[in-house]
Amino acid sequence: MRRALLALLLILLSTATVAFCLSEMTGAATTGTVSPSVTVTNTISLSIEDGANVQWGSRSAGSHPTGTIQAKISANANWNLTVQATAGYPGTNELTDESHKISSSCFKYTSTAGSPAPPNGSGTATTTCFDGSNQTSVWTGGPATSDCRVAITYDLQIPASQPPGDYTATHTYTLVPS
Repeated sequence: MRRALLALLLILLSTATVAFCLSEMTGAATTGTVSPSVTVTNTISLSIEDGANVQWGSRSAGSHPTGTIQAKISANANWNLTVQATAGYPGTNELTDESHKISSSCFKYTSTAGSPAPPNGSGTATTTCFDGSNQTSVWTGGPATSDCRVAITYDLQIPASQPPGDYTATHTYTLVPS
């Protein structure tokens, strides 16, 4: 009988221990939190397409070549597009062959909506000289867009008295959030 009582006591004690452990595991709920966060920065992208359209090759003095390039733009913020002559005759937009130059008054541009067009904003409708000292406006008031194009038409009037030479300039386009 003593063994039976001892066995019964051992079973009851084991059962109570298991029940106690299980009640601790299924007791009051605990929580943890996560607070995801992200800072989205201005993301803008610019690429120039159709640059070969303004590589006119051999042209005679007195000719008037034109050509249109496309500025491909993607931006998650409002933007403006500018251009500056960054090489050529110093401090101007003039094309140079290191000995001679084509006057800045002969080298101009206009800009319009390309395809697909920017959803908003405006180009430069009046022919504008490229500037070697300052950035000049190509498109203002552009809104966030995943893909649009601005068409920039170059207009070069080669004077009839222009000396022969290989004339070059470099224009740097800048896309900035506004």
